[in-house]
Amino acid sequence: MSKQKVRHIEPPKTNDRADWLKYQAMLRGEFPEEQPKLNVKRFLIISLIVLAVLAAALIFANVRLAQIEEYNLAVAQSGTGEVDTSASTFIVIRVAAIFLMAVYGFYALITLLQPKRRKPNRSFWGDLGIYIMLALVAVAMAFPLVFSIASSLKPLDELFRFPPRVFPQHVTLDNFSDLITTMGQSFVPFLRYLTNTVFITFVGTFGHVVIASMAAFVLAKYDFPGGKTFFSIVVTALMFSGYVTGIPNYVFMSKLGMIDTYWAIILPAFAAPIGLFLMKQTMESLPTALIEAAHIDGAGEFRIFWSIVMPNVKPAWLTIIIFSVQNLWNTPASTVIYSENKKTLVYALQQIQAGGIARTGQAAAVTVIVMLVPITIFILSQSQILETMASSGLKD
Repeated sequence: MSKQKVRHIEPPKTNDRADWLKYQAMLRGEFPEEQPKLNVKRFLIISLIVLAVLAAALIFANVRLAQIEEYNLAVAQSGTGEVDTSASTFIVIRVAAIFLMAVYGFYALITLLQPKRRKPNRSFWGDLGIYIMLALVAVAMAFPLVFSIASSLKPLDELFRFPPRVFPQHVTLDNFSDLITTMGQSFVPFLRYLTNTVFITFVGTFGHVVIASMAAFVLAKYDFPGGKTFFSIVVTALMFSGYVTGIPNYVFMSKLGMIDTYWAIILPAFAAPIGLFLMKQTMESLPTALIEAAHIDGAGEFRIFWSIVMPNVKPAWLTIIIFSVQNLWNTPASTVIYSENKKTLVYALQQIQAGGIARTGQAAAVTVIVMLVPITIFILSQSQILETMASSGLKD
């Protein structure tokens, strides 16, 4: 009789359900099959070779398609010769190369990350299907951004080409240089528009974060008459967009004598309900015992708020910063600010966009500049947004 290998089975040290199910299966003698260790260096070399071959096929197909297009264009202009009809073959090669590169890239990624998977019971094909689905969604969401950036780098003749191409054939920065030249000829200097926008965005965002956080702290951790009613009003206010509240805001600012000032934009930004809602829902997850312990140690209310509560809700106020910056940076403020030297950057750029066909390239550059700042802030803080949205509706 052959000796069976005796295995010492230790219970899991965490309360994760998957670990305990695996532990119970091992007690029943159901041990997972041991996978051979992956030779990462060898796998990377093979992957690079495969991807290089597919990339070479893709480049070859693109070059041949460009040559065929130029040849057919020359034939159409001269009226002599036969049109080359072999373009469909190279289109198939290009599509196949892109598809195979995407599939093999996902396969390589899943293979390299396989020891770190959270769900070891899921098959490789299940992982591949999920990654393909996520890739398709990512492409659909990133396409407008990529197309906008590519359009800003196209010369004027390529912007009007039909059918349009995603990527430019002749990359140029003339659209941005022409935009700078046009802005330099404006009655108000370009830096003045930029300074106005930065000031409004910074002050409005800072005030929104501070006011929303202080109000949320009181609503989340203290009971007082009318607190629930006030929060219900805040939740109801989330249903109204800026187009609905535009007229009431204008009336209030007019009564206060703040029309044609920066405060006509900044003060309504302080009262945005989304910040108060997110901060209140996040602060409710903080243990009340932490605040009571700080009271016992002699800390005041402001010390507790600034030194204990705010560091623990960092994802929430970073999310508020992103929302507020996006809203204030993109506001033209043309309904409440009339003086040209107080107008925002977006308003000035919109005037350039309305310049007609001759400024189509500059309009494409304007689109990229306007969306650059919010997208950059979002990319740098996207993990904080996901954490806030995942926990804003949870309570102990």
